[in-house]
Amino acid sequence: MTGRVLARCLLICLPIFFLAGCVTVTESRFTKKESPEKSVENYTQLGIGYLQKGRPDWARQRLQKALAVNPNYAPANDAMGMVWQTEGELDLAEEYFLKAINEDKTFTLARHHIGRLYSQLKQSEKAQENLQKAADDRYYDNRPGAYNDLALNFYRMDKSQLAIDAYLQTLRLAPYNVDALVNVSTLLFEAQNYEESLKYFDRFDRLVQRNQTRHTAHSLWLGIKLVTIQQNTARVIEFATELKQNFTTSTEYRLYQESLSGHGA
Repeated sequence: MTGRVLARCLLICLPIFFLAGCVTVTESRFTKKESPEKSVENYTQLGIGYLQKGRPDWARQRLQKALAVNPNYAPANDAMGMVWQTEGELDLAEEYFLKAINEDKTFTLARHHIGRLYSQLKQSEKAQENLQKAADDRYYDNRPGAYNDLALNFYRMDKSQLAIDAYLQTLRLAPYNVDALVNVSTLLFEAQNYEESLKYFDRFDRLVQRNQTRHTAHSLWLGIKLVTIQQNTARVIEFATELKQNFTTSTEYRLYQESLSGHGA
């Protein structure tokens, strides 16, 4: 597999990152007697909920109300940064993330978000600094996600071993994190560490067998290459059949066909 294909696969495997938690969108909690502090919290939670539901326009309206009451409230500034990032206004996203961090140095979620933003902007050193701080916070509830993002940033910096190390940290905290399993297996395969690569691929494949996740074209092609090395014909046929049935137009299926004729990777 070429580096370009690997990069595409890594990017596909990683999910879009939204604010932590799932927020129910409802405005029934508001009362005329509500305190300013509670009003700010409620408007912020509403904004986050609308953002999660794909309505950044409605989210912005609620967050503007929160910031009108308290312009220094870190979670509202962070959420507004996510709104701007969603809409492609990356300079404004950075401004609001930085304000959130400046208002609350311990607000790790904002540091995680700005780390992802800097990685998107290809400001790799800034991304590494912020993502590492987020991942190092033992009380942060999305440390696996921070390590995943740190790993992707290292990969973009052509630091494959550091990317592998970061993915292994993800798996130390979340042993069945699907993205980390597939991506670390991919990088270990590229490093020709086939035994370790197969170990993590098999852990991922067990999740597929339990209907806890599904194969992608990338994971099937990776599996084909790994079990071919193991000379496990039955598994080669199994993965190849699924690749043909579900991903006929994919780059991975084309690479598989080329490998049969002796022209593939």
